[in-house]
Amino acid sequence: MKSIGWCLDRIQIVMVSIPKEVTSPEDKAKANLVLDEVREYADTLAQLIQNPKFKKHLQKLEKAPIEGVQLQVHEVEELFKDLEHILQVLDLYFENLEDIIQNHPKQWHSKAKDLIQMIDQKFGGEWGELRKEFKIALRTEKELKQIITSEKHLAEVLK
Repeated sequence: MKSIGWCLDRIQIVMVSIPKEVTSPEDKAKANLVLDEVREYADTLAQLIQNPKFKKHLQKLEKAPIEGVQLQVHEVEELFKDLEHILQVLDLYFENLEDIIQNHPKQWHSKAKDLIQMIDQKFGGEWGELRKEFKIALRTEKELKQIITSEKHLAEVLK
């Protein structure tokens, strides 16, 4: 879960660096770079969530010995559905934001900020931090090395 929380956090952090406007070619280039970087984190997130062992790891949260983290079975299922849903939403956002950069630049800033808010609302806690569940390491380093294909992301997750 810690690696998933890291991906969600990185997506939000990178999206904060979006340019206010995308009217100049330089602004459009920067916006596309931001989207490319967010897409890389989304790909890593997808690798973690779509891994066949993920659901079993998620069920460990039912028995988590950490205070305030133990989830009921229905909460684990809901979290799994929410994580799968975020992958679908991210794909739609990428398509939409690419179109906005090229064809509707005035909508860029508000639409890009919507993604940050959506992640915070769905997976955030108080004070804009990710929920406690995303601070628990459920996978071993060996498992992460088998799942995450981006060497850069793997190195950052393992810090």
